[in-house]
Amino acid sequence: KKKGIITGKAIWFVRHAEAYERMISPWDKHILTRTGYEMTDYFTLMQRIAIAYNNAVEDADKDELKKMFLLMYEHITDQGVCWGSCWGNIHHYGYSVRNMYAAYFLMKNVLKEAGKLDEAVQTMLWYSQTNELYTKPVENGIDMDTFNTASIGCMSSILLMDDSPEKVRYLRSCGRWLDWGCRPAKGLDDSFKIDGSGYHHCNNYPGYSVGGLNGATQMIYILSGTEFGVGQLAHQTVKNALMAMRFFCNKIHFPLALSGRHPNGTGKLTPIHYAFMTLAGTPDGTQQYDKEMGNMYMRLADGANSTLDKKMKLKIQMLGCAPEDDPQGNLALSYGCTSVQRRDNWSAVVRGTSRYLWGAEHYVGENLYGRYLGYGSMQILTAPKGENVTPKSSGWVQNGFDWNHIPGTTAIVLPLEDLKAKIRNVDISSGVEEMLYSDEAFAGGLSQRGVNGNFGMKLHEHDKYNGSMRARKSYHFFDNTIVCLGTGIENIVDQHPTETTVFQVAATDSKAENYWKDYKVGDGKSWLDNLGTGYYTPQPVKFSGLVKQESRTEDTDKPTEGMWASLVFDHGKAPKNASYEYAVIPNTTREQIDAFAAAPTYKVLRADNQAHIVSSDATHTVSYVLFETPKDMLPGGPLLKTDTTCLAMVRMVSAKKMLLTVAQPDLALYRGPSDDVYKDGKRVERSVYSRPWRHNPSLEIPVRVTLLGKWNFEGNEAIKLVEQTNKTTTIEFVCKDGLSFNVELEK
Repeated sequence: KKKGIITGKAIWFVRHAEAYERMISPWDKHILTRTGYEMTDYFTLMQRIAIAYNNAVEDADKDELKKMFLLMYEHITDQGVCWGSCWGNIHHYGYSVRNMYAAYFLMKNVLKEAGKLDEAVQTMLWYSQTNELYTKPVENGIDMDTFNTASIGCMSSILLMDDSPEKVRYLRSCGRWLDWGCRPAKGLDDSFKIDGSGYHHCNNYPGYSVGGLNGATQMIYILSGTEFGVGQLAHQTVKNALMAMRFFCNKIHFPLALSGRHPNGTGKLTPIHYAFMTLAGTPDGTQQYDKEMGNMYMRLADGANSTLDKKMKLKIQMLGCAPEDDPQGNLALSYGCTSVQRRDNWSAVVRGTSRYLWGAEHYVGENLYGRYLGYGSMQILTAPKGENVTPKSSGWVQNGFDWNHIPGTTAIVLPLEDLKAKIRNVDISSGVEEMLYSDEAFAGGLSQRGVNGNFGMKLHEHDKYNGSMRARKSYHFFDNTIVCLGTGIENIVDQHPTETTVFQVAATDSKAENYWKDYKVGDGKSWLDNLGTGYYTPQPVKFSGLVKQESRTEDTDKPTEGMWASLVFDHGKAPKNASYEYAVIPNTTREQIDAFAAAPTYKVLRADNQAHIVSSDATHTVSYVLFETPKDMLPGGPLLKTDTTCLAMVRMVSAKKMLLTVAQPDLALYRGPSDDVYKDGKRVERSVYSRPWRHNPSLEIPVRVTLLGKWNFEGNEAIKLVEQTNKTTTIEFVCKDGLSFNVELEK
């Protein structure tokens, strides 16, 4: 300050800069580097000062920190961060002011002493929209951003108040709001789903979920054990979301295809959320501590060294919790178009796309080349025994990664400039972004009691790019063996080949480089990568030994290079009814994969555009992916026919006992033909936010299956006997939400 004039960089709100997003690209980075400090930085500093004040021991330090805080408080209040101000654009401001809430709460006594408390309370009530808590909820769920940026603000603004009947009313309303917000939401609405998905931008989105869970888990913990706590359904739903996240993350990293618009290998879950839920007790309220969540936290927090984690680990260890073993089994996320198989310390994550769920999200400067992430990708996440699993330990780094060859995908191999997303603002319901949909309803997975499962999808690329591209893809999970099938692969693109990628593995050190330099191809049917994952390919494949690949980063578009090895099926240019078959066995040896190739433990009973059916002698299981309603009897076991498309799995427990699982992957948010709009014979790009059906609940789809023989079972509302003779048994499954329904049958 000089001669009454305050100098220095200005404080600005990021959303104001959006007015320039069509004039300057990338607008946010230009504004950020050429002007002052965004509001987030200001409140982050205030929060750090507040924390330092509360930790300070010396009076002189506390006095200095108090002066600094009050000076910043008075300045930002003078600049308009106060009750009733909207800054000209009152949306998405939660990200910019979320650190204000904790800062003001921690300095409650300082603000009260300075006569500023009532003013600060009003400011927090305004920006956290706490008065909205008085509105009675009518539907489950709230926006994930609200959990992330406003929920703690609501609680802080209430706790900042002096005790009064009004404060109690706020707390009761807050508890009700939190309870409804945590319950399973319908359609594509935020935040949490019946299957464990954490939702934002109309899809399972871990990158946003970690922020939302930060608010939800702390709120549940703060209110636990009081009359304001959430109910059992809400509590269990959030717990399910955390359990699902720790299952599809290995160990804590998001799989590439579940990383939203940031497929860079850095996204992670937040272990402390599991600690908050441990201390919040069990969902049914019978136990003060949820030790199951505590065991999860102790495994996930291994290596976490923040001050909070260190204290929390000690506290939870004292409750008798110990690190759980690595999760094992199978998970199908119907609202994420995802299936996950886990054994030992490895996981296999499959991701698809449908007419309800986009396959990839692209923004300007974010995920420029990941178009194929939802084209049936399968990422194997693994590490040497005793080491933590990371993207790098699994053979993935961004340098040199060929975005055309995402493992598991069937795609047209394009020059990078053609693969690069053409991002635009397509309608008034969306921003500048790309989230393309298929027009196919059949895509998703089945899980047989969380042990094994399958996944199938009808792949159809959007007409914005290569709309003639089609394929039928399936995965069949039998313990440590994954059978991968593709049929009906076709398109009319004759300039570039179409390929299915079996693996693409980075050689990140000299040991890996030497492995691939010395690699012996052998019979061309059995392969073992340097990470210990085996591959069986009964059909001809194209192997690229150690080669230097040039690529681009997903965000900045800068050139990268790296050493890679890959294996692909080359279907040629403009293929017609091409196909592939291969099996993947993680955590194996050269001797074991050679023995498997000599005598596979599975049989492909059918592989065409109607159905993919695979039997596994090792697990006494038959897996069915029925893309179309069968016109004739099905081969391979007691399942003879179905009256519609579905996923099914039969495991023979004994000659007279079996476990039958059925799922209808169609989420059925609407029925009938796709709602796509056509222009000149091609589908028009439209945002999901413009679709009226995105708020619809999943509709019921009856699926009737006929079994060979007379079988007895215990039915329920979802599983009913339709007809039975001495030769056949017909059962109806009332499928919904893409979930899997299990029934035990005996002769």
